[in-house]
Amino acid sequence: MKKKYAIGGAVASTLTASTLTAGMALSNQFAKKMLYREHLTKEDQGDWYKELGAEKVKIKNHKGLYLQAYLIEKENAKRTIICLHALLESAYSLQNSVSYLESVFENENILMVDANAHGLSDGYIRGFGYRDIFDLMYFNTYILQKYGEDHRIIMYGQGMGANTILNTSGLGKLKNVDLIISEGAYDNVYSYLAMRCQREHKVSQLLCGPIIRKVIKNELKTDIKKMDTVQLVKKNKIPTVYVHSKNDKEVPFQKVFPLYNHDASNKLLFPIKEEHLYDLKDKEDSYSLSLIEFMNENI
Repeated sequence: MKKKYAIGGAVASTLTASTLTAGMALSNQFAKKMLYREHLTKEDQGDWYKELGAEKVKIKNHKGLYLQAYLIEKENAKRTIICLHALLESAYSLQNSVSYLESVFENENILMVDANAHGLSDGYIRGFGYRDIFDLMYFNTYILQKYGEDHRIIMYGQGMGANTILNTSGLGKLKNVDLIISEGAYDNVYSYLAMRCQREHKVSQLLCGPIIRKVIKNELKTDIKKMDTVQLVKKNKIPTVYVHSKNDKEVPFQKVFPLYNHDASNKLLFPIKEEHLYDLKDKEDSYSLSLIEFMNENI
């Protein structure tokens, strides 16, 4: 049989022709769903941000695309927290996380960013935390131009947003950032997408992985196997907290270990049994407080 995709012989031999064809089709559809933005959601187009006391901010990136963000300003703030969301989400999904961050850092500005091809930002091709690096650099520069070159920054990210921050830091492209809070980051794009496809469509990673890789490479001209945050964090110098739920359904808990073990910074591994970091809001047990202590020590 002539193979269009590189599929392991052991996998191909155990699948019927119809099962193989169906699996390939589902994998192709999944890759395109992850890669292309097809529509805007009603939530993103609403006034949800006003309840947080935020105002809309738009900047233009190096490709001439407009990027949407939402800024909560505090009087005499010495720092700004830049917050990035997960894949297929938007700044709208960060509301509970912002509430937690405000409870810990009471007088800091907060900037919630819609990634390229997410929310109300321009673009229809997603970057998986790699093509987003330049965009984060632009927002980093925007904050320093707005509040001064001595202004300090904290960065918080979920999933893909966390990977964007870690990748940018590993490349040495962040300025005035004192702390990174990474929640639910994945190790590399290839394994993350293959694992997600298997979970959502019950297609073996050995089958769907090469197909997803080919679809994305045809569009981005980039190999997702080379989108490896583990390699980049080897040069991370910014103190980093790795928050990861033991019940994380998007990125299994064990995926945090390669990141943490290879990270060169002053770091803290912070496993939680809760679903999200924001579930720790107002908790005063010694474990929850130890996270706040680490963060305050490094800003």
